[in-house]
Amino acid sequence: MKFWLIAFLFSPDGEYQAKDVYQTESYEECIDLAGKYAAIHVNTELSTQLYCVSDDHYNGRAQDPGIPYD
Repeated sequence: MKFWLIAFLFSPDGEYQAKDVYQTESYEECIDLAGKYAAIHVNTELSTQLYCVSDDHYNGRAQDPGIPYD
């Protein structure tokens, strides 16, 4: 089953800046990619919110528990 890493980027004052989306082949791969993504952005001024969501959630067929639609 496919999973998607959705990364929201915010300015230091909390203003939305951008969204990056990456398709992965498994939940484990998505979590691994999220860790790598966070490590790359740790020394930037932007803060991130990272979500690994199912293909159904990403395509609006069924919401993953505890994860809001964007």
